[in-house]
Amino acid sequence: MLYMQNSEVFQDLFTELKRYYTGGNVNLEEMLNDFWARLLERMFQLINPQYHFSEDYLECVSKYTDQLKPFGDVPRKLKIQVTRAFIAARTFVQGLTVGREVANRVSKVVENVPTF
Repeated sequence: MLYMQNSEVFQDLFTELKRYYTGGNVNLEEMLNDFWARLLERMFQLINPQYHFSEDYLECVSKYTDQLKPFGDVPRKLKIQVTRAFIAARTFVQGLTVGREVANRVSKVVENVPTF
């Protein structure tokens, strides 16, 4: 139930990752930092439901994520792994796109070659 109520945090992450590997102008490090900050804000609110926090307060909490390390070393490790994987995925997708363009051009040339 908690995931369903907060799924947009993860959906936004997956949307941005897809936008990155399909060639969009996305800074992976910034995007991952934003994800962890948003996740911390949500977790902070869920752990402390008896309080109401202002946006300024939550923003302040997320600014100190590096010092507080609420998720331990997981964000740093995941950032390294995701960056490596998505750089490779983006390169692969770009290669497939170029391959498709080459195949289309070759097929057009072959169609226009006279047969004897």
